[in-house]
Amino acid sequence: MRSSLILMLLVLMAGCGQPEREPAAGGSSERLIVPPRDAGFEKASEVYGELFIRNGEYSAEARARPWSSWWFPTRETYLFREDGDQLAPLQKYDRYVSKTGRRSAAAKFEEQFLFDPAASAWEGRCDAWSIASLMEIEPVVPVTRAGITFGVGDLKALLVKKYESFQGTQMFGQRYNGNRVSVFDDIYADQFHLLLQQELFERGRPFIMDKDPGAPVWNTPVWKAETRISPDPDRAHVRHVTTWIFGASPFVTSYDYVGTLSVVFEYTYDLFGEPQSDGSFLVRYGEWTGSSMDYHPDFLTVMPDASVTESLNKELDVTVIDEIVQGR
Repeated sequence: MRSSLILMLLVLMAGCGQPEREPAAGGSSERLIVPPRDAGFEKASEVYGELFIRNGEYSAEARARPWSSWWFPTRETYLFREDGDQLAPLQKYDRYVSKTGRRSAAAKFEEQFLFDPAASAWEGRCDAWSIASLMEIEPVVPVTRAGITFGVGDLKALLVKKYESFQGTQMFGQRYNGNRVSVFDDIYADQFHLLLQQELFERGRPFIMDKDPGAPVWNTPVWKAETRISPDPDRAHVRHVTTWIFGASPFVTSYDYVGTLSVVFEYTYDLFGEPQSDGSFLVRYGEWTGSSMDYHPDFLTVMPDASVTESLNKELDVTVIDEIVQGR
């Protein structure tokens, strides 16, 4: 009886809180255990299918490079209030409209309904700027319309306002809100790599990335990437990946900044899967590694070929913005 109790105790101890472990690497005893995940966090797989990779170093650049602009924080007055004798962008817009026989109160609307002096420091229009920088040709010189001169900063401000409401984008990964239902590891590393491979490497298309998984959103338009994929010497089902993402930064030193102020993010992760007979590797899941466990993309946004835009400022007409920016 004592022997039976000892044996039962040993069995219980062996099974108490111990995770399922993989057999030792090597030979046919190696076994890949795919962890359970909510399918709602695997949208990239639903859209693009399976992910196949190969060892090596790769780089890709989008056909269009985004342009940098200030991101116009919600608690700043630049958009609607003059600075000394310099009219604000929306004041110039209102004056232009009045000179063409129409009425506009865009500056007043912005101050009354969209300006928030109590907004958090990170709140602003980086999402609208990111989209505008991918959808519009960059203004690089001032223009004069109806006797009113719009500087580069004015033109970029109007374009950013034009894209505050934009339909047709696809989001991959879910925004982390800091609550209990948020998943910090999302977007998962394999889903990130799948979208990167399909959009930028295969199709040459830029996309937008929230650069880290914190509650604040810092959208960044991505135009270039470099990645290095290497095998694990001891585990046939693991590939180690380092990826460098090149984006445009909104932290310019002047409203009239022209060009792309580049910023680079480095992410590391492991991809787990099965080697294929043709030398490729079928990925089953991925995990962030190193510092990327705490600092990795939160969600990615893919742009449509065409869409309808609208400003949150009800006094702004996107066709009038095009008149000013493009002279048509």
